[in-house]
Amino acid sequence: IAADSVTIGGKEHFQYKKVEHTKKPIVSQFDILLEQGIITLDHLIKRKPTGSVVEKGPIFKIKPNALDLLFPPSQSYSLLSK
Repeated sequence: IAADSVTIGGKEHFQYKKVEHTKKPIVSQFDILLEQGIITLDHLIKRKPTGSVVEKGPIFKIKPNALDLLFPPSQSYSLLSK
Protein backbone atom coordinates (compact mmCIF):
# COMPACT_ATOMS: atom_id res chain seq x y z
CA ILE A 1 0.00 0.00 0.00
CA ALA A 2 1.26 3.50 -0.81
CA ALA A 3 -0.24 6.47 1.01
CA ASP A 4 0.34 10.14 1.74
CA SER A 5 0.03 11.32 5.33
CA VAL A 6 -1.06 14.74 6.61
CA THR A 7 -1.78 15.97 10.13
CA ILE A 8 -5.03 17.93 10.51
CA GLY A 9 -6.11 19.22 13.90
CA GLY A 10 -3.48 17.09 15.62
CA LYS A 11 -4.72 13.86 13.99
CA GLU A 12 -2.98 11.95 11.24
CA HIS A 13 -4.99 11.37 8.05
CA PHE A 14 -4.07 9.17 5.09
CA GLN A 15 -4.84 9.27 1.39
CA TYR A 16 -4.26 5.83 -0.06
CA LYS A 17 -2.69 6.04 -3.51
CA LYS A 18 -1.82 2.54 -4.65
CA VAL A 19 -2.21 -1.10 -3.63
CA GLU A 20 -0.23 -4.11 -4.84
CA HIS A 21 -2.08 -7.43 -5.09
CA THR A 22 0.16 -10.45 -4.54
CA LYS A 23 -0.85 -14.10 -4.79
CA LYS A 24 0.54 -17.63 -4.86
CA PRO A 25 3.66 -17.14 -2.72
CA ILE A 26 6.62 -19.39 -3.45
CA VAL A 27 6.40 -21.22 -0.13
CA SER A 28 9.74 -23.02 -0.60
CA GLN A 29 11.49 -19.61 -0.50
CA PHE A 30 10.06 -18.59 2.88
CA ASP A 31 12.59 -20.37 5.14
CA ILE A 32 15.52 -19.21 3.00
CA LEU A 33 14.39 -15.58 3.10
CA LEU A 34 13.86 -15.83 6.87
CA GLU A 35 17.39 -17.21 7.37
CA GLN A 36 18.83 -14.40 5.21
CA GLY A 37 17.02 -11.72 7.22
CA ILE A 38 14.96 -10.63 4.21
CA ILE A 39 11.82 -11.72 6.05
CA THR A 40 11.68 -10.80 9.74
CA LEU A 41 9.30 -11.61 12.57
CA ASP A 42 8.07 -8.82 14.83
CA HIS A 43 6.01 -9.41 17.96
CA LEU A 44 3.77 -6.41 18.63
CA ILE A 45 3.16 -5.47 22.26
CA LYS A 46 1.89 -2.08 23.41
CA ARG A 47 1.86 -0.67 26.93
CA LYS A 48 -1.10 1.58 27.68
CA PRO A 49 -0.78 4.70 29.86
CA THR A 50 -2.61 2.73 32.58
CA GLY A 51 0.29 0.26 32.64
CA SER A 52 -1.66 -2.63 31.14
CA VAL A 53 -0.28 -4.42 28.10
CA VAL A 54 -2.05 -5.14 24.82
CA GLU A 55 -0.54 -7.93 22.76
CA LYS A 56 -1.15 -7.69 19.01
CA GLY A 57 0.79 -10.86 18.24
CA PRO A 58 3.46 -11.78 15.72
CA ILE A 59 3.69 -10.41 12.16
CA PHE A 60 6.06 -11.24 9.33
CA LYS A 61 7.65 -8.38 7.39
CA ILE A 62 9.53 -8.56 4.10
CA LYS A 63 11.88 -5.93 2.71
CA PRO A 64 9.95 -3.92 0.10
CA ASN A 65 12.52 -4.54 -2.63
CA ALA A 66 12.34 -8.33 -2.06
CA LEU A 67 8.68 -9.06 -2.85
CA ASP A 68 9.64 -10.67 -6.15
CA LEU A 69 11.72 -13.25 -4.24
CA LEU A 70 8.59 -14.57 -2.51
CA PHE A 71 5.81 -13.76 -4.99
CA PRO A 72 5.39 -14.15 -8.75
CA PRO A 73 4.68 -10.90 -10.65
CA SER A 74 1.95 -8.94 -8.91
CA GLN A 75 -0.70 -6.47 -10.04
CA SER A 76 -0.68 -2.83 -8.87
CA TYR A 77 -3.84 -0.75 -8.75
CA SER A 78 -4.07 3.03 -8.52
CA LEU A 79 -6.62 4.19 -5.96
CA LEU A 80 -6.69 7.76 -7.26
CA SER A 81 -9.15 8.91 -9.90
CA LYS A 82 -7.64 9.73 -13.24
